Amino acid sequence: MKSIAIPALAVALSACGHGASDSGRVVALANADFEQTANDGSIPGWDVSQHAGTKAYEVRIEADGAFQGHGSLRMTRTQEQVYGSVSQHVAAKSLVGQAIEFSAMLRTRDVGARGWKLFVSGNAPGTLAYSHGLTGTSGWQRQSVRMTVAPNVRDLSVGVTLLDGGTGWMDNAELRVVDE
Repeated sequence: MKSIAIPALAVALSACGHGASDSGRVVALANADFEQTANDGSIPGWDVSQHAGTKAYEVRIEADGAFQGHGSLRMTRTQEQVYGSVSQHVAAKSLVGQAIEFSAMLRTRDVGARGWKLFVSGNAPGTLAYSHGLTGTSGWQRQSVRMTVAPNVRDLSVGVTLLDGGTGWMDNAELRVVDE
C-alpha cells in the first residue's frame, strides 16, 4: 500500500498551487508524443490550420523515422501558402505571471528561409513568441520557445508552424513552467 500512496501523494502535491515553487512543473499536453492516431486522419489533441484558401499542407502522423516511439507529426507544404500550423489549446489561468517553455524535437527536409518554428501564442495582443527556425535539411534537435504569461491571457496555443516550403517533423512536445 505504501508504494501506491507515496507516488499518489507526490502527484497531488505537485498539482497544488503555483508560483516560484512550480519551476520545472510539466503542463499536460494531449498526444504530445504523437503515438495516438484517429481513423479519419486527424491528430488527437491537435488542430491543423493554415492562412487561407485551398488546402496547401499535408499533415499526418508518420510511423517511419519518429524521434522516439512509433509516431511523429509530419507537415509538408504542397502549394504556395503563407503559413500552416499545428497547435493545441491550453488553459492559462494557473500559468499567469509565470515563465513557460514549449519545446519539442524537430527535424526538416528542404525547408525554406522562413523556417519551421515552434510558437506560443496568448489570446491577447503582444503575446506571440517563436523559436529559432530550422531551415534546409536537418536531423532531430530539441528546439524551444519561452514566454511569460501576461495577466490578460486566459488561453494559450502551443504548436509548430511551417512558414515556407518543405517538410517538417515534430515529436516529444513538452510544456513546462521555468525560471526566467
